[in-house]
Amino acid sequence: MKGKTPEEKLDWYRGKILSGATEIEKALGWKLRMYFFPKATIQAVIFYQIVLNANYFNFDRKISLYQKISYFKKLKSYQKIVDSLRFVQTLRNELAHWELFGETASGDLLIYDPITFKKRRLNKKLIEEFVGHDKRLLKSFGWRFTLEHKYGIKNRSIMSKRAIEIKAIARLLSKYNKIK
Repeated sequence: MKGKTPEEKLDWYRGKILSGATEIEKALGWKLRMYFFPKATIQAVIFYQIVLNANYFNFDRKISLYQKISYFKKLKSYQKIVDSLRFVQTLRNELAHWELFGETASGDLLIYDPITFKKRRLNKKLIEEFVGHDKRLLKSFGWRFTLEHKYGIKNRSIMSKRAIEIKAIARLLSKYNKIK
């Protein structure tokens, strides 16, 4: 990012992390929806759109709900998934709320919490760590299309479960609208 101001670099980091975290939060919401409503029904749509995507049901609450479900606790990858979710959540919150402290001689950025004065270094290593968590979570939550689109990781199946569910919901909603 040579030739960029520290503010422009911070904008790039924020864009990368915040957009990735938003995608992960949506994938987690979808995973929770599929746990409670495995089939495409009006109740599933309502649960996903009105409950899981409501302002009060934030990322932290979705993670907490995930942690309370015994089915997920039994998965071999459970602890890694939770650790990745918490890493992404923390990093997202820092980039959303912390302020620019400055730039190091090596080109890294430093951001800080204006309340606690805790600092975080933003650099290539941090982005690589974030990408590792992003890949793990998207794969675990079945968002193969997003993995392929973002990272070139090929889909094993022609259509993911999520895509099949979205098509089923669309058909269900179109039938519902015809009845009205």
